[in-house]
Amino acid sequence: MNKKQAFLSITLAAFLASCSDDSNSWNANEVCPESGRGTFVDERDGQVYKYTTIGNQVWMADNLNYETDYSICYDNGDSDCNFWGRYYSLQENNDEHGKLDYARVDSVCPMGWHVPTKDDLSYVVDMMGKYEDESTADRFKSETLWDGSEFSKNGVDECGFSAIPSGYLWSSGELQSLHISANYWLATMKTSGKAYQVNIASVVTGEGHSAAYMSIRCIKD
Repeated sequence: MNKKQAFLSITLAAFLASCSDDSNSWNANEVCPESGRGTFVDERDGQVYKYTTIGNQVWMADNLNYETDYSICYDNGDSDCNFWGRYYSLQENNDEHGKLDYARVDSVCPMGWHVPTKDDLSYVVDMMGKYEDESTADRFKSETLWDGSEFSKNGVDECGFSAIPSGYLWSSGELQSLHISANYWLATMKTSGKAYQVNIASVVTGEGHSAAYMSIRCIKD
């Protein structure tokens, strides 16, 4: 082997080693230790929610289930609300093409919590990995309930976020993507006037626009 070949071999080995190190560098015990998880009570209705701490953020680990006149249950059943949480319309006049109603945005979460912004989402995705990455999505997703397809398999839930595939509803009440995706409101408006949403399925994205009714995961102030 000549010097050039030896140099190339060493360079390639170093590159592969660095890639391997990068893939193994994420550590749940550092990013989201179990000591940062627990429960809290929503004083408005007495409901108990799980929470998890990821980096310096504290997120609800259950879908919000606070009854409002702009929320609905899947199949209109209380048992479904208790399981999936409620689906909320945060647009003005429940218009799925409308702008965010900030009176709703500011009051829907328990005191001391708020609907996350796009910046909140970008931080937690960065802590968990990156956008458009399957391993990152797996860390967010619950270990059950997903339909098991190539694009919607069960997760590993390493941080206790437990994103469940509750899908979303159109204004007609038609449910979409149950067992396929988790769709959450963001309190940030796109230039089109619609709100951003979090979509967790095979990967995590934060660029899509809102549907009529979606789930909410509140974040602590």
